[in-house]
Amino acid sequence: MATCIECEEEYSDKRLALGYRTCLDCGGRAANRQIRQQTARNLRAMAPNHFTGSAEELFDKPDES
Repeated sequence: MATCIECEEEYSDKRLALGYRTCLDCGGRAANRQIRQQTARNLRAMAPNHFTGSAEELFDKPDES
């Protein structure tokens, strides 16, 4: 059995053969952390293009012609 580098619990040698050095629980937490970071980066990148005004102001403007 292989030993996790984060929690020192034993996990399957098959998982180690696939290249994972952590158990499934620690690997899942790391994956979720990575997903949250990527989502936050994407939301920050989209924020400048997001309309923050009132919908009434946008659609109820009188014609200026």
